[in-house]
Amino acid sequence: MRMPDLRDLLLLLLVVSGYEPLATRGLAQDGPTPAGIESAIEALRAENVEIRRNAAIQVRLAAKSEQRKALPVLIDLLMKEKDGQVRLAVLDTVTALGPDAVSAVPALVHTLRTNYGGQGKEESHQDYRSALALAAIGKPAVEDLRGLLNERKESVRAEVVMSLGRIGPDAATAIPDLLPLLGDKSERIRREASLALGRIGRAAVEPLVAASKHPDLLIRARAVESLGPLSLFDEQAQEAALKCAQDDFPVVRAAALRTLQRSRVSEDALLPILVENLRHEDEQVRLAAVNCLIERRSLLTRMALELESLLTAEQDGVARHAAFLLRKIGMEAAPRLINALHDENSRIDQIAEALAQIGPPVVALLMPLVDAQDARVRRGAALALGQVRPLAPGTVHKLMAGLDDPDLEVKSAFLTAIRDIGPRAKESVPAVRALLQNPSAELRLQVIVILAQSAPRDERLLGDLTGLLNDTDTRVQRQAIELIRSLGPLGRQALPVVIGKLNSPDPEVRFVAAEMVGSHGQAASDAVPALIALLDDPTPRLRTIAVRTLGGLGKSAQPALTRLTSLLSDMQVEVREATVLSLGSLELDADVIRPHLAKALRDDHSEVRQAASKAIQRQGPQGALFLPDIILLAGTKENLRSAERLLRQFERTGPDVRSLPELVEQLGHDQDAVRLLAIKFLGIAGRNAQSAIPALERLREDPSAEVRKQAEAACEKIKNQSKSS
Repeated sequence: MRMPDLRDLLLLLLVVSGYEPLATRGLAQDGPTPAGIESAIEALRAENVEIRRNAAIQVRLAAKSEQRKALPVLIDLLMKEKDGQVRLAVLDTVTALGPDAVSAVPALVHTLRTNYGGQGKEESHQDYRSALALAAIGKPAVEDLRGLLNERKESVRAEVVMSLGRIGPDAATAIPDLLPLLGDKSERIRREASLALGRIGRAAVEPLVAASKHPDLLIRARAVESLGPLSLFDEQAQEAALKCAQDDFPVVRAAALRTLQRSRVSEDALLPILVENLRHEDEQVRLAAVNCLIERRSLLTRMALELESLLTAEQDGVARHAAFLLRKIGMEAAPRLINALHDENSRIDQIAEALAQIGPPVVALLMPLVDAQDARVRRGAALALGQVRPLAPGTVHKLMAGLDDPDLEVKSAFLTAIRDIGPRAKESVPAVRALLQNPSAELRLQVIVILAQSAPRDERLLGDLTGLLNDTDTRVQRQAIELIRSLGPLGRQALPVVIGKLNSPDPEVRFVAAEMVGSHGQAASDAVPALIALLDDPTPRLRTIAVRTLGGLGKSAQPALTRLTSLLSDMQVEVREATVLSLGSLELDADVIRPHLAKALRDDHSEVRQAASKAIQRQGPQGALFLPDIILLAGTKENLRSAERLLRQFERTGPDVRSLPELVEQLGHDQDAVRLLAIKFLGIAGRNAQSAIPALERLREDPSAEVRKQAEAACEKIKNQSKSS
């Protein structure tokens, strides 16, 4: 940036001196002209950008009469100014002037058509502010805006459409240009065109009504949606919306219903339309009908009988929306919801949820129904009571009594209700625990969950869960293991039984058992033999979890080494990846696992190579033994950076002396990157690498100038350290 000259400094002082009183005056209001405005206008032409920025801000904060004086200079800036901050301040000023800035229209059009560079967001923001300025000017800008609707940039076209919409009725001449945009390929432009036509008002009604019959369904949908604000008073708009609410395409129907939601169409005309659309197979259509009804509560009450019939509709979504709407009616609709429970085609869970959402007043109706003769009614009443909030007194006791119900589905509903109440149902624990012996596996599964959430600190819980590890149903076994795992250290007593489940014939039981064993780390060392056997499992997912679990056992899993290393050839990438990480966690000497991790570093998949890098990093200083293997990675461009990153941790410690012969051998590698890294670490080894000097000296004839240079430097370093020792 150019340093300001003396003239610029004087201008800056004049601008700053007038800034504070202007800032307190407010925005674009008429008033006396302060002495500093002429200086600020002059400063807008300064070469120094900071001066122009300050001047543009001062003019932006000035009174309208002052801004009008600056308008010619502002227009000039719009045509040639490159700085985004200056341009935005100028655009704000022009917007504040509104119709007084009509002479700025060509410059604003130029701004929208011109890419001034800079960041994309800044450019888009300038387009938006330019469009706002044209909207503020109003009717005189309409024809120029129409001319911009064919611009190549989608964002510019969208801002132009927005601007026409803000101008409103005065933009009526643009209606023929906006109508085709209702079917534009850009959703943003379709949306802006729809909003703009709605804002233009009455002049757009007839064209929009005509467009609501267009063959293009997107144009029909957007046209009828544009009629929304106009349908409050215009009968043509209302009639078009009613017709479109019966369109063959859901998107048009939904748009029409959204318009009808805002309209003043009579209830008698609207009722059959809503009845039809509540039965529609499309979710968006039904939702639009639901929203329409919510806005018209009196109509909702008139439809109560129809809604009750929809509770037994074949489509699940239709029944769900009917239940929701009846709930909106309140207590008046509760008997209808309860009555629907008798019909075997109704959805008990949906009705129960609707009853519960009516709130506490419904409890008095529900309490007696838990003893009703009809099992479906008992189920619905129980489920609803479990969801009513706040919890009514006596609810838990009433639900406990239902646990003796002879009907299995009803008993399950009472358990579900108790589960929904959560820890506040603690008094039910003894009655729930008694159902652990129930012949139904489904009930036992429910009981397990309830006991875990209602009595997590109950001393009998672990015993209950451990007893279920040999349940006849494997689902119960899995659930019990998962809940024992959730107990953390408290579940350690069950480890011997869980370890036995690693040999279960059910693969899912084996999986959750392995997960639980792994969560206890070294304390589960007795599981090693069973986990080793699990490494032969035909399921990759189980082999993977077994490998990971062994890795978590650390040193105690060393007996698995031979079997683990064989998995480095497994067909599944995730198995090989887990194996590599586990090998790095067995606390073995680096020379023992080196051949295996070196193999993993050459794996075809990056996930396995990355796992090998992590395993080497875990070896700490011992990882220096892997230097030759890591350096070989640099032989391919794709691995060069990762090799260099991994080598950084050994730049202070240097190579393991056992690896020096291999580093010397790598001096003859055909890749420059490998030779250079070998040279680097031989140099770091210093006097320990004396035997490498002859090989380094031979590199004086290397074709690479960089290799020759580094080899000579490494030789000198080794020799100097040898002399000083």
